[in-house]
Amino acid sequence: MKLNKISLAVTGLCAAFAGPVLALPATDYTNPSEFVGDTLNIRTSGATAVDPGFFAAALRLCRTGPGNQISRYSISNNAVLFCNIDPTRLTAPAGKTKLAFYKFSQGGSGGGVQNVNFATPIPFLDLSKISANCAGATVTASQDLDGTGPLPSFVDTLCTGAFNNGLNTSLGVSYIGVSDVEPQFFGGPAAYNNLQSESLASVIFGIPVTRNVFEELQRLQGLVVGSLSEANMPTLSQAQITSLYTQQQQTWSAVLGQQTNLADDEVYVARRVSTSGTQKTFEALIARTTNSSPGGRQCQSDVDQFVSGPNAADNTAANSLCVAGNYVVNNSGSNQVLTCMNKHQAEGRAAIGVLSTEYKQEPNGQIRFVKANGVAPTYRGVASGQYTYYGDIALNTRLGSNLPTATALGYANYLVALKNGFANPATIEVVNGANQTFGPSGLVALDAIASPVPPADYTGATARNPWSRLVGGTTLNNCQPGKAAAY
Repeated sequence: MKLNKISLAVTGLCAAFAGPVLALPATDYTNPSEFVGDTLNIRTSGATAVDPGFFAAALRLCRTGPGNQISRYSISNNAVLFCNIDPTRLTAPAGKTKLAFYKFSQGGSGGGVQNVNFATPIPFLDLSKISANCAGATVTASQDLDGTGPLPSFVDTLCTGAFNNGLNTSLGVSYIGVSDVEPQFFGGPAAYNNLQSESLASVIFGIPVTRNVFEELQRLQGLVVGSLSEANMPTLSQAQITSLYTQQQQTWSAVLGQQTNLADDEVYVARRVSTSGTQKTFEALIARTTNSSPGGRQCQSDVDQFVSGPNAADNTAANSLCVAGNYVVNNSGSNQVLTCMNKHQAEGRAAIGVLSTEYKQEPNGQIRFVKANGVAPTYRGVASGQYTYYGDIALNTRLGSNLPTATALGYANYLVALKNGFANPATIEVVNGANQTFGPSGLVALDAIASPVPPADYTGATARNPWSRLVGGTTLNNCQPGKAAAY
């Protein structure tokens, strides 16, 4: 599957393929209100790291074949997939024949907590507006994203402009949230007291650097410069990683302890905003800093903070802020991290970022993942217990009397389909698609939430994680070091 390639993610996860494909046009959306009409609206918000997986899971629910076209519209971190429902995959309410799957990723994982907890109206793309107001659209007809696999093709329409310009958006409530870590990381009890949270899967995070850094590390470590194999993948130690993420205006030579040949030796950091679950994972498990959200769960205290800078809300802001002398930018989404790092590389600066390995590095791309402590971010690295930079994703739904998810039209059956898909390693492998150049990576299914818990496989032969971050086997706490799932 090519949904999650780094070069495509820069342009809003846009799929670039040849071949004519007809799209279900936005003009076919005729609902007069949220739950009235022939379209089932499923509104979700939160982590950008799992955007590829959520869209792949939605694609699997779409009817295929003649007359069953699929389209996706997006602006920065705001997107909607529109298709006819496959009744063999999703039992829809009476009269619902179409699916509109919305993903609002602005603000990252925090948006999958607060937006759902407080039933906050947020500006989702509006299919009834987008045909007339999608200015400067780039329309890309796609072929089958996963080759001979089960995912159908779709037509991607990427609109320009701000993610919330009012022309293409209308306020709606998110009934489902996803966060790279559990809601407790985003503040005190008032931030999550209306939520039910469940483990969904593990996502493997990597240490991304610009290509100039990657190749300089290869030279310094005696590896084949330019090779993308695991054997020639350079490494950073935990001490170096923590230094790079906590010491602003550092130099690569100082951190590496060796003089580099980089044209600009200063370290630039493309991080995420504090509401991001990716940022929370990097703070808790990778950089090992304090939590930047007041009142949030701390995996360690009385240690240095993650470096911080101005916020970039969209790609336009990232391009404007990621300039010489601006050493740190807090990016709203993974797309902005990619935009920022690509700009640094293009202008000769050397950057490190924060990303999950759902985003594929490309042979001709400008962003590369490195090993951590000599171990690559692969299925095998996680399964062996040697690579610990993964987070267990939380699926968040709303309880109580204020717009509870369980009774919202169509949501109960959609959640069953979503969870069944993510619990199956075979489905996860479809979502992950082609391997990274250094091996299989991305999401991994959690053995601990399978019933029964399968015998552990520590080889990494499939997309399975035999380690659990569940306390007592039930309560998700990403501060919990991994332990055997069948404890």
